[in-house]
Amino acid sequence: MQISRVSWKAAIGDAKSPRFLEILSTGFQEYDERTKQYIPQYKGWTSELSLPELLEVWDMLKDVETFHFTSEQKAELRKDVEDRQDPVKVAERERVARERADAQRAVEQRLLQQGMAALGGAGATWEAREAQIAKWWADLKAAEARETWASAYAANRLSARQIGADGRGGEFSIVNKAARRDPTKQVKITLDRSVKGLLARMDPANFNDPKTGANHKDALGLHDLSASLLDGSKPTVFEQLKHYGDAVVVFMPVPSETNAQVFNAISSLQEPDAPTLRGYRNALTRIRLAQGSDMHTIFVDDGAGPPAPVRARYGVTGRVQRAKGAAETIADEVDIDGRRTNALQHNVILGAGATQTVNEIVLAYRKHESPTFPCFAKWDDATKQFNVLEAGDPTKPTGAYITNAGAWHDA
Repeated sequence: MQISRVSWKAAIGDAKSPRFLEILSTGFQEYDERTKQYIPQYKGWTSELSLPELLEVWDMLKDVETFHFTSEQKAELRKDVEDRQDPVKVAERERVARERADAQRAVEQRLLQQGMAALGGAGATWEAREAQIAKWWADLKAAEARETWASAYAANRLSARQIGADGRGGEFSIVNKAARRDPTKQVKITLDRSVKGLLARMDPANFNDPKTGANHKDALGLHDLSASLLDGSKPTVFEQLKHYGDAVVVFMPVPSETNAQVFNAISSLQEPDAPTLRGYRNALTRIRLAQGSDMHTIFVDDGAGPPAPVRARYGVTGRVQRAKGAAETIADEVDIDGRRTNALQHNVILGAGATQTVNEIVLAYRKHESPTFPCFAKWDDATKQFNVLEAGDPTKPTGAYITNAGAWHDA
């Protein structure tokens, strides 16, 4: 049953409404790029409430009947409460949940096996497949060097991120994912979401200092960033973007599904060559998470909390629309795991898998061998084209442009 938060709050009355809102609160907020404000996230369906929470809400409303909470709504809520306590229905929901989790694990195993097969060789250790790994990496980087706008766009491997002048960045506090209502678990992080910060992500030395071996990601704020994956079969590019005002768009290719799966496979090998694997991670732009709808997510600390080291993660919370036309719901751990496997088979969030007009991916921006990328551009509404900008100074057009149909034109 859908929760009418405002109406139910009015029906409950001022005395109990603070507790009602506390029950509905997820403890997370969403940053709205348009209004530049934080918006609290609430549970929108009674299925998102635990049974004790549902019973508490029912206790608040069972003796109420106004135009804010009608007799029809009361009957629906009563039935919902009864269904949640029905042993047969409880068992059925548990069965469905197990099957979802099992299906997700099967996808993870299939993709791992596909990655191993594509890598070639045999054995569960890095040393056993070292020759195949080295060849795969050399071939991947050679292919990057040949990459063009046309090749990436046609293959559904082109991501787009919009960089606004006044978006969320700098230093701010984030909650702990596991203890989001505990203020003592909040920590501060730095985030550089500027053009300069994106270019800094292209330098592997910022993730592995050649003098000290230190990773400067946290200090420099070079965390993963949100983007969208473009569908090359669609007639226009602009309509696939969230329409932020006065934004610079950065276009960046992502690996093929096969290369993403191979990278996942080598990351799982036993006794890895840690320095080499770290070098690969610091030099490979890749999708970490992908969803066919807006994730409504934020940065959170996914670690144990202070005094443990901060694990700033984007994309491990939020909401999901599991099917086109379905209601958005809070993303559970199976959904989060699904975002990870979607990143290894990114075409599943396009076409029939696109549950909303604009999808969302979480991207690790890293070094790319093509001189074309990262490609910065700005939409010109008068000419209906993206004017390509100089990477070092994104206020200066190069003369090249990209049509809204996705065709590149040199200067």
